[in-house]
Amino acid sequence: MPMTYCLDLVRAVIYRGSAEYSNVVMFNPMVNCMAIVALTVVCLIVGTFFFAQSEKNR
Repeated sequence: MPMTYCLDLVRAVIYRGSAEYSNVVMFNPMVNCMAIVALTVVCLIVGTFFFAQSEKNR
């Protein structure tokens, strides 16, 4: 689920420095950022492709 990475990143920011950090945060914040960037790029490429296809068929 893509929102997992966004929510986990927010949790990492909120719980930073607390004792509960390791119990609440699933992934390293850098892993979350990389996943968000990768998913954004993939969605932009796929969306652009389908948008261009729909404009050609008009």
